[in-house]
Amino acid sequence: MISPARWTAYHTLVRVAKDQAYVNLALQHALAKRELSDRDKALATEIAYGTVRRQLTIDQLLAPYVRRGLRSMESETLTILRMSVYQLSWLSKLPAYAVTSDAVELAKRVNPRSASFVNAVLRSYLRDGTDWEKRLDSLREDFDDIAQLSLLHSYPRWMVTRLVATYGRERADAILAAGNRPGVTSVRVNALRASVESVTSALAAQGIVDIERGSLYDGALRIMGAIDVERLDLYRDGLLTVQDEGAMLIAPLLRPEPGMRILDMCAAPGGKTTQIAELMRDTGVIDAYDVYMAKVQTIADACSRLHIASVRARLGDGRDVLGDPPYDAVLVDAPCSGLGVMRRRPDIRQRRTEADVAALTALQADLLRHACRIVKPGGYVVYATCTLLPEENEQVVLRVIDELEGAVSLDDIAGDLPASLADRVTVGLTLTPEMFATDGFYMARLRRN
Repeated sequence: MISPARWTAYHTLVRVAKDQAYVNLALQHALAKRELSDRDKALATEIAYGTVRRQLTIDQLLAPYVRRGLRSMESETLTILRMSVYQLSWLSKLPAYAVTSDAVELAKRVNPRSASFVNAVLRSYLRDGTDWEKRLDSLREDFDDIAQLSLLHSYPRWMVTRLVATYGRERADAILAAGNRPGVTSVRVNALRASVESVTSALAAQGIVDIERGSLYDGALRIMGAIDVERLDLYRDGLLTVQDEGAMLIAPLLRPEPGMRILDMCAAPGGKTTQIAELMRDTGVIDAYDVYMAKVQTIADACSRLHIASVRARLGDGRDVLGDPPYDAVLVDAPCSGLGVMRRRPDIRQRRTEADVAALTALQADLLRHACRIVKPGGYVVYATCTLLPEENEQVVLRVIDELEGAVSLDDIAGDLPASLADRVTVGLTLTPEMFATDGFYMARLRRN
């Protein structure tokens, strides 16, 4: 009998490979199809995310055992081999016999002709040892430094090249390594309905005691271990929101106050929108836009769950929003390459290309430029991304400031950030994943003159 966790992980990964599905959505779909124990859910998640995260390295490790080349293989067979090598080399506590046995059984179910081939490849792989770092040492001897980092951390060469150029070799190495460590679950307490202390006590009453206070945001809690927060009554009753602690720093930069009229130009899924509403005590108006109706509904659903009434979830492009009258403040949480969130979105490594960056910077500048035109004099525009590339971050901000010829100016955000980050502010702040075990974000604030 195939392990339910491996069966679920396989169906997730084959959808990613064949249908170009996002791993998080494919996994949700697979988990919804069958009832798994918490332990099996955790294992299925680790196998699915880990296999995608380490795919580049896995393929290098597999290549010597597949004479005809990996590209010639059927997706189903290659998926089975990839997820099996991930388990054998990165999840060493799993019995090798269980991994190989389930791999062969999977092959028999989905592509019977490949079962003996899968068995032979995995047995050969096991005979040569499963210490992947030792294996890589021999493969990396003839590679340059960028290629070695790419292979070690499993990122495409162009990403490694950009990060090394921006942050230097040592820090880039740390950033890449951080992107391979699963993130803890951070939650933001809904201050309209609860306190950090009351939520901590309620979690403890349910046996969830491995909790830490956030180090960057007062309303944050970090929950250790594999917890499905969305199944908790606290979540369903609107007392907390799942949100990376680094992301929690962005909405307060708007300096929202009760009664304000604020625009969130790219609002889905609604985490920052609802945080703004909480900071405004759910008074005033927040117009929250997205270009897809399904995402607009996600914003509306989040507001409903949190009992927030001040948000108007709207379908539309933020660049078309009229500022009549002008807004008190505008948030531009711009679409980006996502290089700061690859631990949670590992398929970005396969999906993003270097060519995407140029197209994104044009969109980002358009959004920021329009935001600056529809905010009132003296009002703030906060520009944020979840990427680490200066081309999408400070260079966009400086470009728009220059183009608007004195209409807006860069505002100092150091006083609105934790003391541990204040001295890192230059043209805004880039928060990288290795600093505080958060996702990576960029944030800057402009003021309309």
